[in-house]
Amino acid sequence: MKYRRLTLEELEPLENEFIDFLVVNGIIADDWKHLLAHDLEKSNQIIDAFSEVVFEGIMGKTQFLEFRSIGELITFSCTDDLIYMAGIRIDDQRGLKIDFNDTPAVKKLLAQPIGGVKVFMDQKKYKGNREKEIFDMIDKGCLISDGKLFKTIATAAVD
Repeated sequence: MKYRRLTLEELEPLENEFIDFLVVNGIIADDWKHLLAHDLEKSNQIIDAFSEVVFEGIMGKTQFLEFRSIGELITFSCTDDLIYMAGIRIDDQRGLKIDFNDTPAVKKLLAQPIGGVKVFMDQKKYKGNREKEIFDMIDKGCLISDGKLFKTIATAAVD
């Protein structure tokens, strides 16, 4: 698989989409019940295929990601050809620790920058498939975002 199988918790809210997927693939309700009862391998293959379609759609629409940790906030703009990165890193030589998971602390830092804060930008080409690379970044802890932080940090990096 290119991505991974959706978990039961992820599948539940997609029930209507899954039913549509089954219908488009010529599988009616009775056929699906029969597969679940008598052909677990085939039903798992269908769930895997549906999972691939779902993840491919999400990754294809994803434009911005962010990664937050204590002392570092990295945001990404995922264009068709390149990933742009804009980040903030705290130089902890002064013992300063900011948890970038704490949104009010991040807003305060961006409103009134303090010493020991490094704002940086970079870019790179995708190593392979764009959607797979975005999926791998999410799998390693990045979250899909609206891009507001990326734009704010990128502007600060240019200034």
